[in-house]
Amino acid sequence: MLDIKASVSLAECRRAGTISRLPLHELANRAEAEAFQAAAIRSFGGDPCGYKIGATSIEVQQLLNCEAPIYAPILRQDVLPSGATFRIPAGLLGVECEFGFLMGRDFPGSDQALEMTGLRSAVAECFVALELVGRRVTADVPLNEVTCIADFALDVAGVRGEPIPDWAQRDLAALPVRAVLDGATVANGTGARVLGHPLNALLWLATALVERGGGLRDGEIVLSGTCTGITKVAPGQVFQGRFADLSAVEIRLA
Repeated sequence: MLDIKASVSLAECRRAGTISRLPLHELANRAEAEAFQAAAIRSFGGDPCGYKIGATSIEVQQLLNCEAPIYAPILRQDVLPSGATFRIPAGLLGVECEFGFLMGRDFPGSDQALEMTGLRSAVAECFVALELVGRRVTADVPLNEVTCIADFALDVAGVRGEPIPDWAQRDLAALPVRAVLDGATVANGTGARVLGHPLNALLWLATALVERGGGLRDGEIVLSGTCTGITKVAPGQVFQGRFADLSAVEIRLA
């Protein structure tokens, strides 16, 4: 397994917006990658405020050669308001349109089953969101399950848009989502791309956290995974996520 110095170096790359040839592909399995990620997060510091989920579509799972999603903590300083300007770091892969959830209470509670009805009741808010994803390692390091998990699950930053006021009455799986770059639609999708339904991803995460001795906590936010794939962006561009008839969520790239 890679030593602690490598996790410190990865954290330094994230802090500086640079990349390095760290051999993350030498990690043997998912468990080693998760341990390395945890060490890198400790070194990076910050205030964890929830989680991002990745690899929630068949296409991405095939790309990474993994059979299950991946996840990582997200940090409060990296959650931006809609309309913010973001300076592109080295290694940015692009922007994704995602559903976000705000937990209104712990899930699962004591003696509570890991099932959908209880999960729905624990969600205080669903909102439109973007995630900026990228790597802190050079392109010759293979892109696969262990390298992605170790590298903060590719998380760079999130953008929090407006709440969906009637989300519990809407069919999120059928909700149309568009990735719009400089006013032109470049990708389309629906919530069904996220494990069939965005709440399926949230339930998967809750189960994974319970298996590791934790769970979802009151006040945490969770980003679901992409509905539209990854859109490459460049400095000077404006990216919007448009979810049905809702207000767009936007990021300006510098």
